[in-house]
Amino acid sequence: MKRKRNRFLLFLCSFVPGMGEMYLGFMKMGVSLMLGFAILTALVAIMEIGVFAIFPVVMYVYSFFHANHLGSMSDEDFGNTPDRYLCGLGDDLEEIRGVLAGKKKAVAVVMIVIGVIMLWNVAFDWLFGMLGADNVFLREISYFVNNDLPRVIFAFAVIWIGARLIRGRKAEDMRDMEDVKCVEAVPDRVTQERSMPEADRERTAPDDKAGE
Repeated sequence: MKRKRNRFLLFLCSFVPGMGEMYLGFMKMGVSLMLGFAILTALVAIMEIGVFAIFPVVMYVYSFFHANHLGSMSDEDFGNTPDRYLCGLGDDLEEIRGVLAGKKKAVAVVMIVIGVIMLWNVAFDWLFGMLGADNVFLREISYFVNNDLPRVIFAFAVIWIGARLIRGRKAEDMRDMEDVKCVEAVPDRVTQERSMPEADRERTAPDDKAGE
């Protein structure tokens, strides 16, 4: 059951991801946050990809401030806050599948990249075990793949995103210019009629007696 509780105890509980939410009675939020943090931490440890450690850190910080934010709500807002699973996916698995349906390619690419990195780490651990950790050639390749290559990929990704944003902005500007040209190409009918000679204006004027 959801209800406001001691703020100091909530502050202490919020140091454990999900516990603060559960302390307030938001069991679905708390369980999903705690489980998500545990899964992300385990994946980082298994994959041995240090850069991915940012994800459990972000979830930890989010859970801490989220719990304290819930505790600082007014009684009315607190009572109207629904207890939902992580990211508001709801209780229905079909709703979760619907969210992921449009992102299958992105999820597949991420999974392939993670799998390749894991195999790479395993292969290099095996090679270091056979040839020795002091092998200069292997150490250079390992350093390049684990340090330089991610920075190069990230740099290209930033450039690509920036180029897409600029291209999208130019396309919007071109559409705005075309709209302005279309508006300017169709002058106001009253202005057009005023600029016409009197004889032409009488010929183009509707015949009021036509329907009589």
